[in-house]
Amino acid sequence: MNIKTLSKNLFNLLIIGLVLSCSNGDNDESPNPLTSSQGTSDSSSCPNISNSDGQIVLSGEDSNNELTCIYSGTYNDSFTMQNNATHILSGPVKIGDDTTTPILTIQEGTTIRGESGKDSLNILRGAKIVARGSKTKPIIMTSASDDGTLAADAQAQWGGLQIMGKATQNCTDAEKNSEGICERSVEGFDAGDVKYGGDDDNDDSGVLSYVVIKYAGYAFTSENELNGLALYTVGDGTEINHIRVHNSKDDGIEIFGGTVNLKYIYLTGVQDDSFDYTNGWRGKAQWIIIDQNTPDPVTASNNRPDNAMEFDNNGKANDASPRSNPIISNFLIIGNTEKHGELIHLRAGTQATLLNGIIIDESNQGPCIEIDDASTFASAGSINSSTLSAKSILMDCGDKKFSGEDGSDLFSTSAWALEQGIVESKNTLNGYKNGANETSVEVNTNLLDSFFGVPSEIGAVPSDGTDWTEGWSDI
Repeated sequence: MNIKTLSKNLFNLLIIGLVLSCSNGDNDESPNPLTSSQGTSDSSSCPNISNSDGQIVLSGEDSNNELTCIYSGTYNDSFTMQNNATHILSGPVKIGDDTTTPILTIQEGTTIRGESGKDSLNILRGAKIVARGSKTKPIIMTSASDDGTLAADAQAQWGGLQIMGKATQNCTDAEKNSEGICERSVEGFDAGDVKYGGDDDNDDSGVLSYVVIKYAGYAFTSENELNGLALYTVGDGTEINHIRVHNSKDDGIEIFGGTVNLKYIYLTGVQDDSFDYTNGWRGKAQWIIIDQNTPDPVTASNNRPDNAMEFDNNGKANDASPRSNPIISNFLIIGNTEKHGELIHLRAGTQATLLNGIIIDESNQGPCIEIDDASTFASAGSINSSTLSAKSILMDCGDKKFSGEDGSDLFSTSAWALEQGIVESKNTLNGYKNGANETSVEVNTNLLDSFFGVPSEIGAVPSDGTDWTEGWSDI
């Protein structure tokens, strides 16, 4: 991103500084974020706000003479990112400081860019993001270099989006704080700098709807990596739907505990795990497409992903409570034709209910399903388990279907799959839309509550339905 002359920025600093001297920054009295003009200005300027160090939002122009707004540091007042400008993240940008309650509103059709690996957008506990895009005007979060010339397998160009909530998670007694609450530090910051965790499973961190996140997932170290979208103990008061994450170097979506629910999730080109959870996630998800073959791995040499779904309870304390136990319905997994890990990996003591899904590995890379760790088997109890369950699943997976077949566990993965009623059949998909073999599998609605739409078929796009990925998620 080419930001023009320092003199222009200094001029804008002076003008915005004069405006700020007359503004009211009292966050406690801010009105509804959907109608408020707090922190905004006219259609030709950037938000009239300062970060916690007193630095205002810098304005400039890009190479097309379009307005740019540059953010850095921590913002404790509510403001709006308007779609008349491109919004640039400089370093890790924080909304709130764990004691304040600002609301970041992002207008439909807005573009946000990160210029380097450390650039990220972070919504801290108590703060909210209201990013309500639309099918015709999605919100785009992407790299500053995303001008149509990036390689098909470009990755890790910036940090991504992280949301920290106040819902519960699991940990050992030694990890609890003085109030007995499980609290941890977020990745991407110095140890202890940003925390997540609390005791409110109904916590509300805002709205993400029709949001596309591209080329994120920067890794500081092998143990400190940012994802496309990270949800840290986010509560079920939060609304998340119609999200695409494309070409993240680390996970596409990773959920750390909490109770957040998701619908219409589209994950492509993710190089670690496309959909990952740990530390006691107990939410729900419906309509998920994981396409490891986009971008085409034959021509995109860096598209060699790991797992499609990696599901843990707690890697260090497998039986920690509350135990991970989500319900996930209507998913489609398409395995990479060149290289991939497990398409569904259940481990570290997790429970889960998987319903109405399709798993495809036409290249026989496998395994398609793996169950690991004695605690996972013990928690399930038996092959007809109702706490580790897979119902109305079609699997097209060649020879390498299952792992963990050495008999050392309580039961084998293949015996579990047979008892659960997983159907092995050749897929007849037309794109993502179901064909005859998919429609022949009886759909399961018995285990779905009011959060879920009532599915007519298994999979993510019914045979007579519209592909919900089209239009808004185009890259």
